Amino acid sequence: MALFGKKEGKSLFSKRNEDDAKKPERHELVDIPINSIIELSDLTTYQETGDTSHAFTLYTRKKYEGNGLLRYMYHIKDVEGELVVGVDQIAGTKDEYEISRWIVDGEQELGDPIPDEMTLFYPDPDNEDEEIAVEYYRQEIVPAKLTVTDAENKEEFEAELHEYINDNEELMSIELCGNWLTFYVGMLIDRSDLEIYPANLNEQIRS
Repeated sequence: MALFGKKEGKSLFSKRNEDDAKKPERHELVDIPINSIIELSDLTTYQETGDTSHAFTLYTRKKYEGNGLLRYMYHIKDVEGELVVGVDQIAGTKDEYEISRWIVDGEQELGDPIPDEMTLFYPDPDNEDEEIAVEYYRQEIVPAKLTVTDAENKEEFEAELHEYINDNEELMSIELCGNWLTFYVGMLIDRSDLEIYPANLNEQIRS
């Protein structure tokens, strides 16, 4: 008599179990599914929203892979605005990551070559008629494969990241994709400032 789930004394499910065991577990910060909820409680978000924490929905995921580079840029939004959460794998580690908070500070077509130093101007909070100049210095240029995923599509591009920092250790990353520049301005935040509520399994598989 044949036993259920067995053939010739061998389990029909053993191969599947072995394959499942070989699959690496996905880190909670990596490939967060589209439509997940991301809650931020860093000081800057707190100052902007007036809440001790604020929840956003993930609508676009960008993944950059290059020499020594693995970065995810999670574009999140609520009814009032949009932010970007960055997750960078620390070079030389397997599962250690830096977390950052960004805004998209502008998009434009490439004109002149991107300079080693760039000055951005921001409104002076103490004088609405004045601006504050902030100088950023380029640290490196990293070619990368860019994968963009949203609820409908997944597309791949060749991109180039120009990484900048200023005297206050605030960050700027310029994504060059084709002839189009996207300017991200941000800062590092603590892991404790981030809570992730993943979308359900079906959405996770589709994304």
